[in-house]
Amino acid sequence: MAAVLETAPQPEDRPGNAAQGGAPDAPAPLTAVPSGTGLKPIERLTSDTRYEKIIPDSAQATTLKYSSIFVRTFLRSDYNFCASKISVARDGKLRALDQAIRETSEWFTKAIVWTEQLGARQIPRRYETIELEVKRPLAGQLVRCLTQYERLFARAWSAHVSHLLSQERCTATLTNAEKKLKHIVQVCIPDNEEYDFDGARRDHK
Repeated sequence: MAAVLETAPQPEDRPGNAAQGGAPDAPAPLTAVPSGTGLKPIERLTSDTRYEKIIPDSAQATTLKYSSIFVRTFLRSDYNFCASKISVARDGKLRALDQAIRETSEWFTKAIVWTEQLGARQIPRRYETIELEVKRPLAGQLVRCLTQYERLFARAWSAHVSHLLSQERCTATLTNAEKKLKHIVQVCIPDNEEYDFDGARRDHK
C-alpha cells in the first residue's frame, strides 16, 4: 500500500466504497462544553494515557469547535492514537505523515472553495467546543484538517438545504473528506521501520 495519498477525487465525485459513517455530523487534556447540538460531550479520548507520556516539543492548547458526528468520533477514537504516533514518527514515516496531512489539507481547501462557489447562504449551526493539547506541529496540522472538515460540512449542508447541492453529491463530498482523514489513521498504524526513507511503504513480499 502506498504511504501517501493517491490523486484526490473531486468533491463532487460519487462514492465508490463509502467510508464508514458516510454522512457527517471529531490531543490530551480536554474540556467539553455541551452546546445544544444533540451530540454527547466527549468525556475521555481513547489512548489518553499513551498521549500523556509524550514529552512535547512545545505544548500548545487549541480550541476546536465541531458539530458533526464524524469529527466527534474521530476525536474520541483516533486523535490521541494519531497524535502519539506522530510524536514518535521518524525519517520515512514522518515524511509519509507530513505528505498525507498536507495533501489532505490541500484537498479540503479546494473542496471548501468549490462549495462556497455554489453561493449558498450560511445556515447558523450550534457547536460543541473541546480544548486540545498539541505536542507536535504536525499534530496541529491534523487538528487544522478537522477544522477544515467542519467548515466543509457546514458549507455542504447549507448548500444542500438551499437546494444548490443534491443529497447524493453532498454525501459524496463528505464521504470523500472522511476517507482522507481515515487515510491518515492508516498511515499512522505501521511502525517507523515499515517505511523507506522517502516515505514509501516497504514491500514485504
